[in-house]
Amino acid sequence: MFSRNIRLLLLGDLLIGLGMTFWGLLFNLYLKQFGADMGLDDAGTGMFIGKTTAIAQVAAAVCALPAGFFASRWDHRRVLIVSHLVSLAAFVGAIISHTVSGMHFFLFLGAGTSVFFWVVTGPFTMENTSSEERPYVFTLAFTLRLVGSIAGNILAGHVKDWSALAGLSELTAYRTAIIAGLAVSLLGVIPFLLIRPRKHDACVQEEGLTLSGIRDWDWPYFVRALLPGTVLSIGAGLIVQFMNLYLKDSFPGLSDAKIGFYMSLTSATMVFGMLAAPLLAEKKGKVRTIVGTQLASLPFMLALAVTTDLRIAVAAMLIRASLMNMSGPISNTLVMELCRKREQGVLSALFTLNWNLSWAGSALVFGHLQGNYKLMFFVAIGLYIVSTTLYGMLFRGAEAELDRRKKAALGGLEVFEPR
Repeated sequence: MFSRNIRLLLLGDLLIGLGMTFWGLLFNLYLKQFGADMGLDDAGTGMFIGKTTAIAQVAAAVCALPAGFFASRWDHRRVLIVSHLVSLAAFVGAIISHTVSGMHFFLFLGAGTSVFFWVVTGPFTMENTSSEERPYVFTLAFTLRLVGSIAGNILAGHVKDWSALAGLSELTAYRTAIIAGLAVSLLGVIPFLLIRPRKHDACVQEEGLTLSGIRDWDWPYFVRALLPGTVLSIGAGLIVQFMNLYLKDSFPGLSDAKIGFYMSLTSATMVFGMLAAPLLAEKKGKVRTIVGTQLASLPFMLALAVTTDLRIAVAAMLIRASLMNMSGPISNTLVMELCRKREQGVLSALFTLNWNLSWAGSALVFGHLQGNYKLMFFVAIGLYIVSTTLYGMLFRGAEAELDRRKKAALGGLEVFEPR
């Protein structure tokens, strides 16, 4: 059923996801070794990691809205190719740079330009698919990214450890493994070069993001939709983006290959949660499912905070990830269904901006709390409780509201469709 262009997009996306997983697993560990080689103590290394991670998140946040504005105005194929090549070159520059300022400059450039790539994949998919095949395309794209993440985490840890066994220094071994991943990601450009340009089809092209009618946007609803997510993302930013460091610091002697294996298991267990989520939402309701699964994850976060047993930590990490990510797609669908259709692009861009800024703030907090993972988990648990409570209060009755709107739509009013 899929067109040639979509098959090429999926292949390129798989290769890019596989390669960039090397970066996701090893970059924080590389920064830790970089700081140690500079002679920084644990506190100084933590501040360095937090600041560097925040720079990448701020870059993504700064470029989120411009990417949304230009995604529908530029040729999608060229954006896919150019943004990926520029970001890869910048990431290589960040890794081979021997100065902190050079690393930060290239990291900002790479993280910023990569946003354009991810923003344009949605409109590209829309213009190259029919309404019947789109659900299958998005499902397969998610599955392929998950497969790439599982394989990439396993390979990344082993490549780094093999490089160290070959006699390279720890820092050079990290550099070698990350650059190897970026080289795999570069292969993803080949399918994009084979994509056949096509004219934009007005009947399938999504409406571009504009500032038209900004005063008339539904700002009260935007606040309602963004507030719980902001609190949640701050909490998630404290733990999710530093889980590899948690394993490395909390369990001395744990190899990077083992860390990669455990992180790959985390990606795999997310599948079970996402498969169960629609069934649970249909039976219990979307809001109850979101609130229930998020609250159910808290005991496992508590276990991560207090345990000194690796087996308990890994089990808790897997169950927590499955429960928390179970509610994500349901929550995203619900808030988009409640949003006026013409403003869904605006809300999506605001979500991206908000998430990256929240994670940037969390990264800076991490820098101040480096080594005190117990406190980080306790703070995150508190934020999760606040977020879940807010969500339950603000979206109570949301499904009844949707039912009323859909019935009204039958009388000729605006139809509210999920994204």
